[in-house]
Amino acid sequence: MTIARGPRPLSITLFALLFLAAALHSYVTGLQNLDLKQIAYSAIFPWDGWNRDWTIVALSALFSIAFIPVIWIYLFASRIAFWLVTVFSVLQVINVPFMIASLLAMGEGLMLRYFLEPALTAGALFCLWLPLSRAWLRQDGGVDAAEFE
Repeated sequence: MTIARGPRPLSITLFALLFLAAALHSYVTGLQNLDLKQIAYSAIFPWDGWNRDWTIVALSALFSIAFIPVIWIYLFASRIAFWLVTVFSVLQVINVPFMIASLLAMGEGLMLRYFLEPALTAGALFCLWLPLSRAWLRQDGGVDAAEFE
């Protein structure tokens, strides 16, 4: 892979910032609610070894993994990463109505902190699909962003 030439469009930079902000929010809220995350991980990944330490390791791994598509898109103008981010982001945004139903069933109410990560992800996805971003990615990141403004 070669590093994309020229400056990145503002929309690509905003995508990277919003996507990483969503990952950071998920990481921090997971660390603030370790017991709940441990229970969630135990339900999703049946293993009798889940404890606070392994929960922190899993949260850190997920946070680190979020950097991979950002690097692929921002540095290498990867269209494969573009489609991977699109698919997984759309799946997360589609999950919002089910999240609302779960929160109401638990009596949590519609607390804003639960919607910050999907909102940041939707914003990142929007930036990624802007015409300037798409044109920059189609040109393998080798075209000056000023040509599309």
